[in-house]
Amino acid sequence: MKKSLLFISTCIAVAIFFYPTTSHSNAGGSPGGKTDSPNDGASCTGCHYAGVGTGATITTNIPANGYTPNQVYTITADINQTGINKFGFEITAEKNSENTKTGSFLVTNSAEMKFTNNNSAITHKSGGTSGNGSRTWTMDWEAPSTGTGDVTFYGAFIAANSDGNNSGDNYHSTNLTISEAVVNSISDISLKNDFTFNNATKNIESINSVLVYDISGKLVLSTNEKLTSISHLNKGIYILKSESKTQKVIIN
Repeated sequence: MKKSLLFISTCIAVAIFFYPTTSHSNAGGSPGGKTDSPNDGASCTGCHYAGVGTGATITTNIPANGYTPNQVYTITADINQTGINKFGFEITAEKNSENTKTGSFLVTNSAEMKFTNNNSAITHKSGGTSGNGSRTWTMDWEAPSTGTGDVTFYGAFIAANSDGNNSGDNYHSTNLTISEAVVNSISDISLKNDFTFNNATKNIESINSVLVYDISGKLVLSTNEKLTSISHLNKGIYILKSESKTQKVIIN
């Protein structure tokens, strides 16, 4: 009897020892602070690790001469890995001179992305992880105030094979540094300011057509009038876009 019990105990111990390591995956998004940026100091490899990939990129529509302070730009995060059908990411931005978080991210697809790390970064939701060898996410980012200087975007990405453990899950990382633009002439200013928003009256003054989107990316108003009031809109954050300018505004 004792030998039988010993044999059973030994079998259980061996089974536990050789049972595949379960991945502490976060299908619902990164807990935050995992971009391996100087400020975060940590990456996704604490929960996922089977190798390092090089298939991640960060791109933007920020002009080659740099960002204009307080303007809103589109940030695109991509990851590519053949044979993978599940992906995740976290992206943040930091001021180079101090390695502090800078700018303001805006979630443009709340079904697939959410804020993390005290709203200083964006990560995936479970509804934004599927792909066939690749995955792309886009979000908006409001540039910081004048004098911030160079800014670097840091991105951490996971390509997972959905087998429940770390086997086959690859970590990809990338970064992108951008400069603050220097306005050289009055013509530059007039081109970038083809509309203005009066925060007190909630009026848009424009010389071109302006589109108004809510925080989820839904178009709520289009106008080509010289003066348009948006005071009737519900309280919240809105994005104003013309052909050459994007601006975040708040209705309260």
